[in-house]
Amino acid sequence: MPRYQRLPKAPVDPYRVAPLPVDRPAAVYYRQSSEAQIGNISTTLQTVDMIEHLLKLGWVRDSIYMIDMDAGISGTKKIEDRPGMSLLYNYIEHDRIGLVAAQDVDRFFRDVTMIQTNIFLDACKRKNVRVMTPNVVYDFNHPTMGAYHLKMFREEAQRAADFLEYHIKGRLHKSRDYLIEQGLWAGRTIALGYIVDMRRTLPNGERNPDWRKYIPFAPGADLVLAYFELFREKGRNFQATWEHIEQHGPFIPDDLAQQVPEGFRIENWFRYRSNITGRIMPSKSGLHNLLTNVVYIGHWVHKQAIVCWHNHEPIVPEDLFMLAFNSLSSTDFYGEPNAHYIPYRPWTRHAVEERECAPPTYSGLVFSDQIEGYELRRYNSVYNHTNRNYGYILHDERIEVQMTVKAAVVDEAVDKMLLERLEATTIDEAIWQQALETTEHSGHSEKRRIEQDIRSAERSKQTILDNLKAISNPSIVKNLEASYEANEREIERLTAEVANLATSEHYQRGLLEARPVLQTVITHWEQVAGDKRRELFEAFAHRILVRRLDILNREVIVQWRDGTETRRTFTRAGKRLFWSKHDLQQLKQMVEGNVPQVTIMRAFPLLTWQDIQKRYAYHFGGGSFALHYAGEKKYPAHFTYAKTDEARAEKAAQKSVSISPSPVRVGCAGQHHNRNSIRAVD
Repeated sequence: MPRYQRLPKAPVDPYRVAPLPVDRPAAVYYRQSSEAQIGNISTTLQTVDMIEHLLKLGWVRDSIYMIDMDAGISGTKKIEDRPGMSLLYNYIEHDRIGLVAAQDVDRFFRDVTMIQTNIFLDACKRKNVRVMTPNVVYDFNHPTMGAYHLKMFREEAQRAADFLEYHIKGRLHKSRDYLIEQGLWAGRTIALGYIVDMRRTLPNGERNPDWRKYIPFAPGADLVLAYFELFREKGRNFQATWEHIEQHGPFIPDDLAQQVPEGFRIENWFRYRSNITGRIMPSKSGLHNLLTNVVYIGHWVHKQAIVCWHNHEPIVPEDLFMLAFNSLSSTDFYGEPNAHYIPYRPWTRHAVEERECAPPTYSGLVFSDQIEGYELRRYNSVYNHTNRNYGYILHDERIEVQMTVKAAVVDEAVDKMLLERLEATTIDEAIWQQALETTEHSGHSEKRRIEQDIRSAERSKQTILDNLKAISNPSIVKNLEASYEANEREIERLTAEVANLATSEHYQRGLLEARPVLQTVITHWEQVAGDKRRELFEAFAHRILVRRLDILNREVIVQWRDGTETRRTFTRAGKRLFWSKHDLQQLKQMVEGNVPQVTIMRAFPLLTWQDIQKRYAYHFGGGSFALHYAGEKKYPAHFTYAKTDEARAEKAAQKSVSISPSPVRVGCAGQHHNRNSIRAVD
């Protein structure tokens, strides 16, 4: 019996062009190789015209993304080195667009190796993203034309790279370099204060000896000289000089280019305007370059080297120029370390008498045991003139800040623990003798620890000396010399501590003197001076440890000389948080692991969800958060954890528990027992 079946449908024409993906967003990619090209006709073709072209093809304006961050960036750079191309690549990888448009293939890449080009093509093919130029729509997934489109795109990219490599760099750049090496201008930025003589012949028909040479231009030259004199007037203070210019000038005239006589050329490249007056002036980096540019004393530079000495007429006296140069440049005219470099010291050491709070009571006694490679790492005490208070700051071996905490908070916690220890100590002869014996024993162990630290610092000095013999890089040598000096200072400090710990008489004397007046000290504790509290502390305790529990909470631990410890925790006040590397890594793992929003907010309770997103986008997301996070979200951007339902539930649960203090029980050795009992409320 025959079996019947439907006729097969007519096959899809493999040569038919697939319709454009107007239902998916499109991106327009814009790039110019140099800042001088920004704003020319090519800019209009790449931006305005391409957007209008997409609108005519069926896209709506809201679904067209303009990517224009690569203005003035070469197409030879890698994808990750171009912010615009990096964003475009992320859009492709995360299925945010269906098409990318550009004025030409060479806008995407001029990569001689074709490595970056192939990475881009692979992403477009995998994500079915088409590439459009005014003449061609590349469809790399087309059933019959896809391979041909890949080949055609590669060939266009290769031609663009070859043109750059052989014509631009091989011929034009070579010709330009030849002119520049002769001391002639060949198309680059013209320094402020000069114009270029473009006349090949003089009015009498003779050959112009200054053709393509720098010629001082009075309006600009007077400005440059005024900037140098102002720098000297401000005592070599670069910041003060720039701030004076921003507020009072002298400013660059808007019509400077119009004042140039016929036959001469000037570059109108000044774009920065004062935030105070709105008038044109050098930017901060521009002023720094101006004050160190040897062109102003007549030398000619090419590829960061002086190729022609006394090439043209100077406009700044040499002594005035060298004053600025030696203040701002750490290298000399040959790129070697500048032997006459005397940088201006911007920080002013304020008088101690001007500080608005007393120094920390326990400075030098606060340590951390959380720095990798160190059993103990001492906190430094620093006065903050902005906040008008002292702080304890912890650095690692690279002098990077690991943690900061207000000194007043730590000192207050230690004062309370010390007072509790004094109150809990019974005036008994046996106990005092035991305390004296403990002090003597602990003094010896402390001395051994410090001597071990001295030996470690000595070994570090010897290692640095050995390295200096084999290293010639100036910056590395400078860093090693600084480390050597830091080790010497550390050895001096530790040696002084050993001298204080030579015997235990200092601590024993503190105990013996405190014994007769202990009750008076306890009664009038608030009137006890900080130095006296410190003496009592050193008599009873070894050191203070400050540990980081999480981004919000800290723990203060006092290690007593009898071997016991007392602990207190506190929460940082204020919304401005210090983000350690651990915090940032935790945020990265939680976001990229798509942890629920409320869990992330619980980990960083003082920040709004918007602040958390900004922190991730700045450090890890390349300016974007949404592209990297797909976790569960239920709260708006302005919410902190305290506003969430989960936080309210936790707070309600805590209210159902009351804590009632029980009488303090004190052991004979002054050890603390549990002081709190927790009772559930029915």
